[in-house]
Order: sequence, then C-alpha cells, then structure tokens
Amino acid sequence: MRKLGVFIWFGYNIPIKERTSLIREIGFETVLHWWDDSFIEIEGFSKEQQADIIRKEGLIIENAHLQTNQANDIWHDTLNGQAALAKYLSDIDSLANCEIPVAVYHPSSGDNPPPLSEIGMNRICSLIERAEKRGVKIAMENVKNTEILVKILDTINSPALGFCYDSGHDFIWSAAPYELLNRYKHRLLAIHLHDNLGKADDHLAPGAGVINWDILRSSIEQSVYKGSYTLESDSAVIPAERTPKEHLKLHYDGAKSKLL
Repeated sequence: MRKLGVFIWFGYNIPIKERTSLIREIGFETVLHWWDDSFIEIEGFSKEQQADIIRKEGLIIENAHLQTNQANDIWHDTLNGQAALAKYLSDIDSLANCEIPVAVYHPSSGDNPPPLSEIGMNRICSLIERAEKRGVKIAMENVKNTEILVKILDTINSPALGFCYDSGHDFIWSAAPYELLNRYKHRLLAIHLHDNLGKADDHLAPGAGVINWDILRSSIEQSVYKGSYTLESDSAVIPAERTPKEHLKLHYDGAKSKLL
C-alpha cells in the first residue's frame, strides 16, 4: 500500500515543529517541502534547517517545490533571466546536499506566460545537466500553460527530467483532464493531489469536489510512479473555525477513502 504525504505548508501559519508533529500524528508519512527561504522570517529556520526538523519527526521528504516567482524570467534574455538561472542552479545544488531526490519546477507562471525562447530552452537544459551531475531529478509541473511543459518534455530526453502531475491544475485548466497524466505516465516523478469544484484552484480534500478519483487513481497505478499519494492541502477556503488538526484529518480521511 502506498504511503500518504502532504505539503509541509498545509494552510496554517503555525511553527514548523508543531506542523511536522501534527502531520505525523494524523498518519502522514511523507511531505512535499517548499525549497525557498521566502518564509524564513515566519519560520525562523532556513529551508535546510526545516528539512532537518521534518526528518527528526520521522517524516520522509520525497520532493521539494522550487520557488515560482522567477519561472517566467528564465525565458527572457535579461539580467533577471540570468539571475533566475543562477538561483535555480543553486537550489539544485542545495537539494543534492540535503539528499532530497526530486525538485518540482513550474515551467511558467501566471495567466500570460512568456513565449518559448531559445535562451529559455538552453537554460532549462543547463538545469537538467546540473541535476544529472548532482543526482537530483526535476519534475516539471502542469500549470495553466501546457505548451511550454509539453515542449520541454517532448524535446529533452534525460533520466533527470520527468513530470509532476497536479490534479487541481489539470481539472480547471486542461481541455481534456487526465490526458497529460496518461501521456507522461512513463515519466511521472511526483504528484500533487487535491480536489476542486471545476472553476478555481480550491485545493480541497479528495472527494470534496468533482474530480473522478477512480480514474485518477487508476492512471497513477498504471504509471511508473511508486511514491506517495501526496496531497497539496494548502486551501485558501479553510473555514475560520477549522483547526489545523481538523484540516489535516479531513484531507487524510479523504485520501484514504479515495486512494487507498
């Protein structure tokens, strides 16, 4: 039976040690980490220190999400583009140093991503080459624009490059949900599972929306992916009265019902 995992930032601004303890108490065994120090003032710990805290709780870090606010810069021939590449290369190195095997990467961001460019593809190749050398894999996530994702995955053939499937993104932004999952099932490296009502990226618990979890589970089982069912449970629509423990339990129970 697969393990269940959850995003380390599951929707509540509470201390990292409290979050990891609750995650373990509810029954999750793995986590999706956030690999950036943008929350360091809130956390009080660097991403590397957080990784140590997570592991001391007995949780496995299956993958880590790279920051997304520089994703579009990669495609521009600018100083910001050069800086974005340097940042992502540094992130690959630090993931390798912390023995985190998979980096989740957004190939673009927002409603109006930049067009494909030669310099952007060259930078993506540089990231993948660094990942190959450092023993890290990069999982490209499906976002609103799939053209860039498809171009990368269909053009670059590397054992260090694969696919991260996000069920919520797929169901609200794809013309044919589950198509990408089936198309790249032989390269599936990571999964972000959450439900929605078909209109917005709600990040609901499995079963709380309109996604067909029988189809989804079957497609994952037919893929090469052997990791956890990982929930990206950072909903923006959490009722004010719901406690962190109640929120985690709701998502855990939904996953057990729909996936195990």
